[in-house]
Amino acid sequence: MRKRRWGEAGLCGFVMLVLFGVFSTNAVAEMATSFHGFFESNLVMRDTTGIQYGFFEEAEAVQQRNILKFDIDIEPNIEWGPIGVEKVHLTFRGAYDSIFDLRANAYDIIDSQGKSRFDYGLRDIRFESDLREAFIDFTYKGNLGRGFFRPGRQIVSWGEGLLETLNDVINPPDNSFNLFFQNPDDVKTPLWMGRINYSMPRLPGFGLNFDLLWIPDIRPTQWGPLDGVRGNTRAGFQAPYVSILPFADLKGFSVYERVPTNENEYGGKVSAEIGTRLNVSLLYFRDVVNEPGMLLYLAQGRAELTHNKQHVYGGYFSYQLLAGGMEAVVRGEVSRYTAYPISLASPSVNFATMVGTTFVYKPVTKTMLAVDKDLRLRWLSKDLTKVSLEWIHTTINEWENRLDDVYIDGTGRATGKVGGVTKDRRNIREQDSFLLQIMTYWWASKLNPTLLVAYNPGHHGEGATFMVKPSIKWYVTPQFYTDLRLQAFLGDSQASNGFSNGIKTASEATLRVGYEW
Repeated sequence: MRKRRWGEAGLCGFVMLVLFGVFSTNAVAEMATSFHGFFESNLVMRDTTGIQYGFFEEAEAVQQRNILKFDIDIEPNIEWGPIGVEKVHLTFRGAYDSIFDLRANAYDIIDSQGKSRFDYGLRDIRFESDLREAFIDFTYKGNLGRGFFRPGRQIVSWGEGLLETLNDVINPPDNSFNLFFQNPDDVKTPLWMGRINYSMPRLPGFGLNFDLLWIPDIRPTQWGPLDGVRGNTRAGFQAPYVSILPFADLKGFSVYERVPTNENEYGGKVSAEIGTRLNVSLLYFRDVVNEPGMLLYLAQGRAELTHNKQHVYGGYFSYQLLAGGMEAVVRGEVSRYTAYPISLASPSVNFATMVGTTFVYKPVTKTMLAVDKDLRLRWLSKDLTKVSLEWIHTTINEWENRLDDVYIDGTGRATGKVGGVTKDRRNIREQDSFLLQIMTYWWASKLNPTLLVAYNPGHHGEGATFMVKPSIKWYVTPQFYTDLRLQAFLGDSQASNGFSNGIKTASEATLRVGYEW
């Protein structure tokens, strides 16, 4: 069950004040501060039948979220020789989604029904008041190099990918109020952790950096509350972004989540700067898997989400290419998960216990290769146009036919027969995804149009699937802005993978109005 973190936050603030008061009598006079943030209000309309079946012929409002977010950075200028306190950072986010009042008949509210009850996101999805980040940097700058120790609640990103998560598994995603491709920091759940970062003295043409993490705060991927009370399928707090997720069919089940909160996550990364154009990183992370596997206790009408432990190995690089007068950045990344939950095509039911297993743990490998290029397209914009191309390949390393070879009869039941039934595929052993992103500026940088297209080719005779996301941001003043964006899913709605889950229900238009400082 999610607990408020104000106790830890208060303790963190108290320790900071003690540090300032004890170690430097002139701390208040010498410290520098900065305060920046934004207020934003948005309205999200969803095409409930899918945009390719008629452009917003049936639309409904699914979100009216009002957000206040701000950061406070304090530079206390406390030093004891090579040791110092360089920065204190605090981030607050408050939000109110009025859709639960404007459409109270569509979204019912229930309270937590016990410690093991699935209720991550139950409170914050309607009202949020969260000290998201609170950390302090103790630094070393001396003859042995540079480094910092950062305890507190924070967000750490490893990797180079834009389209999918490869090595960036440290902070679990928050999928309770947004779809894809939002501000990365806004859809990550901050965690309490300790971080040590150290850079050796730089040699000519070579630098080496080490990043170490220890995380006692175990959290899974956060969804909106998924379930109802048994016997009353409308009693659940059905959040706007639950009905299009893989667990949408749990409505009416009592859902529990088994998260190994007694475990710790930890890992490390070593990065090398080679010359002036090449950066290479290798990493390891001992992970409590963010995504759950699901057990169905059929006789009890109960579903249990479980989270396995695994090892994540990987690396990534970035290289500035200068050849033949062409300048571009080439990025690459590879990751291997040792035990990732893969959904079965049909639950494996133990009829003695009436427990259905819907997943198996499998090793999975992902690779990514990308190119970023700045182009001067005079016919499009006087400013540079940034273009990114990205390719990701995913492999399920240990394959079983039951992962996708299942035959479905007229009632939707799995059967071993071939004749007269439909074959239903749920997974693909080898899968490719492609991303094109184009961003530029118009009208003296007041308009910022962006186009993002993600493509997943078909397999097994299926058609391809797409996600298309055009957007345009208008800075009315340097601080006041509006943002209009469309997110549409297209293609074969019966495809096994890719974006098929969103084709019939998840196309959305969003209007944002905000002020930043």
